[in-house]
Amino acid sequence: MHLPDSILEIKTLGSFILSVNGKPVATAWPSEEIKVLFCSLLSPLDLYFSWDRVCRSMLGVPATKNCRVQLDEGFIRPLERFMTGTFGFNPVIKGPEGIRIDHQRIHVDAQTFQSTIVEGLRLMSVGDRDAAREKFSAADSLYAGIYLPGVTGKIIANTRNELESLYRTVIVEAGRSHGKGHSS
Repeated sequence: MHLPDSILEIKTLGSFILSVNGKPVATAWPSEEIKVLFCSLLSPLDLYFSWDRVCRSMLGVPATKNCRVQLDEGFIRPLERFMTGTFGFNPVIKGPEGIRIDHQRIHVDAQTFQSTIVEGLRLMSVGDRDAAREKFSAADSLYAGIYLPGVTGKIIANTRNELESLYRTVIVEAGRSHGKGHSS
């Protein structure tokens, strides 16, 4: 499927759904490991991953020249081919220090959720409580459940825990203190 001018929307909170123009796109991943690598790169907590972190997460060893070659040949190139073949573009950006996803043509709900909470906290810190509450309410409406349920991986598990903690601390607890708690 070639979608040159479309935005790939990725739902990661409560489920894992890829869609283009509001229509879910069925994906037959080349392997579970390649899916895990892609999902790891979607983490809103780290917009850039060092080669060492990716090697440790995917292969269980520190980054070496051989490990990087193994990672590139076994995971990254197949992911790039899969993305280009399925969506018509490759969002994976590799550099000398690491790897990341180009978010220009990808929208990830977890990234919006996290940035909305951060903006709400910033507004709260400058005393704009009403605007902060609006941000927290918007973040609450985005939170449909845990991050990438059923998808494994060290980076994913860490992101899942951090986002769940952020949700519980900022949205649930703050809502309870204002009499508006949303329980999960």
